[in-house]
Amino acid sequence: MKRKLIIHVGMGKTGSSSIQKTLRVAGSALEKQGFKYLGLMFEHLDFPKRYTWKKVNGWMDFLGLDRVQAHRELAHVLQYADDTLPEEMHTLIWSNESLFDRFSDVEPALKAVKSRYEIHVVGYVRRPDSWIVSAYMQWGIKDKSYTGPLKSFNTWVADRPYVVSSKISAWTEFSDFPVFYNFDVISDVGAHFIDRVLFQSPEVIPSLRENDTPPPEAMALFAWHNSLFEGLVPPDELESLLKRAGLLDKMQISTPYNNLLPSEEEVSNYLKRNRAEIDRTNSILESMAQPRFDLDDLKYKDYSVNPLGTNRALLRLVVHLSRDIESLKKRVAELEAGK
Repeated sequence: MKRKLIIHVGMGKTGSSSIQKTLRVAGSALEKQGFKYLGLMFEHLDFPKRYTWKKVNGWMDFLGLDRVQAHRELAHVLQYADDTLPEEMHTLIWSNESLFDRFSDVEPALKAVKSRYEIHVVGYVRRPDSWIVSAYMQWGIKDKSYTGPLKSFNTWVADRPYVVSSKISAWTEFSDFPVFYNFDVISDVGAHFIDRVLFQSPEVIPSLRENDTPPPEAMALFAWHNSLFEGLVPPDELESLLKRAGLLDKMQISTPYNNLLPSEEEVSNYLKRNRAEIDRTNSILESMAQPRFDLDDLKYKDYSVNPLGTNRALLRLVVHLSRDIESLKKRVAELEAGK
């Protein structure tokens, strides 16, 4: 009986990272049920030969190889998995969202092992309006994947048409067991994969979330940071800082500061609502030979701010912290020199 090979092909921005995290964390539990998660590029398969692309971020290394060599190496890894894994490991899982767009780059290798495996292709498809906005936020702003200044949404999407049906067809024509799900009607894609693809209980194999779009405030910071550079800007450095600061967590919706502040009319209305208590307090003050509260002229202070004032304050804070850091660096250098 053939071993089953499930190839999860994406598409991009359909929760693939959450599926992969769910499978990775639940690796031991899945193996007890006969499932082997291979990873994005077979990094979870013990393999004696060191192929350069056999790592989490190895897709681009794989594409950089001579095509014949790439096909030979990929087929070799899949043959090795079938030859060496125990028989009770009835299902292997390969998940990589980059595969959705690049069937031709793996087709010869998959055809070479098709006689060994019952190949099931699984994908999720997202409606174009939510997909293109999510893609822009990821690769147009957060992970600046182009040179030059930041591009507006309209500029960025000009050469990115919605092309899905031909890619589904390529995978469907190859596999005898293809299925593509409507991502937009699924509330938890990790739980869906465990339940509908692996037929395991999400209670036993809990789903985990990964790579949620950061809140608007964090996305604005990515945009401001990335606009400082002409070249490509991966999100790693800023993302790490924002994560440590808790800014990648879901944040409360914030009312603009100035809208929180009282207007003169609101303060005046407060006085009217409390007139009786003010009169009683004034009587006490008079009995103690103290002047009454004179409320004929409203005592009101405007605490509103403008962006320039806020930015100046933040810049002053940054300069202050920078001086502290330079002082500490100097002190560390002195201590190291005194060793």
